[in-house]
Amino acid sequence: MKKAMQVFCLFFVSLLSAQNYNNILNYYFNGVPNHGVKIKTNLPFQPGSQMPTINLNGYNYGTGESINLTVNYYIFARNAVFSDPNNFYFHVPSMSSHGSYTPKVFLAHENGKVVIYIDDKSYFQRFTVSAYAHGMGEAIEWFQGWTTSDDPIAGTMIVEVPYKNRFKGDIFLSGSGVWDAQGKVGIGTTAPDEKLTVKGKIHTQEVKVDMAGPLVPDYVFAPDYDLKSLSEVAQYIKENRHLPEIPSAKEIETNGLYLAEMNMKLLKKIEELTLYLMQQDKKNYELLFLLNKQEQRIQDLEKKSQQIRK
Repeated sequence: MKKAMQVFCLFFVSLLSAQNYNNILNYYFNGVPNHGVKIKTNLPFQPGSQMPTINLNGYNYGTGESINLTVNYYIFARNAVFSDPNNFYFHVPSMSSHGSYTPKVFLAHENGKVVIYIDDKSYFQRFTVSAYAHGMGEAIEWFQGWTTSDDPIAGTMIVEVPYKNRFKGDIFLSGSGVWDAQGKVGIGTTAPDEKLTVKGKIHTQEVKVDMAGPLVPDYVFAPDYDLKSLSEVAQYIKENRHLPEIPSAKEIETNGLYLAEMNMKLLKKIEELTLYLMQQDKKNYELLFLLNKQEQRIQDLEKKSQQIRK
């Protein structure tokens, strides 16, 4: 009886372990592939037959990166015709990377079987392939006899597997940085107070600001705009030591500077300055016109004076 129980326990453990298929395939290549790494599985390209989790773990010497890829997929039929492979497709395939190696990975149907294709030509690469599958009528032999080849991807129903990685909580970055649970990113600081907080210099080629806040001050050029006189501006500067509507140096030092708001204020001052220049130009033109008239009158008087003296 005791021996029978031991046999039953071993049989039960065997059934449980059959869900996990470790070291199905061990790959290594001391060279550079001409095409990529084609993993030929024995998983049938048949709808409703499997919902596997396939793991690739190893090392990519060519890039000096660890390999930790997890691939998932489900085979679905577009309609009720389950005898035509052209009617099947890989439904919502996805992949996550737990390491730093993220090559393009494709799924394909070749000769009635599923093919996993790593589209990368890295040298001295090695990894092991394991899988978990249960509850879809999987057969053990499907997870045996997998092989690899250095061939281009072929077959049908080829689909690139998209990467989907998601993190929860605070993610700390090297160099005293963080991507916190509220979605705020800190660079050079682990206490960001905005969506992006950088403690240090920023080097970039361009900065684009969406104007959802301060109004672009083209209203300055409206006919009814109340432009302060230069004497009023001069009096304000004398009393406050800064331009109207522009924060003082102390305010900026205390509260910081909001670029979008400040740029609009500076643009407003430039537009007002343009109006002052236009006013001044008009006055200069009027003065020049008066001077020309005066000059003409003086010349006329000189001519009359010369005629009288004759």
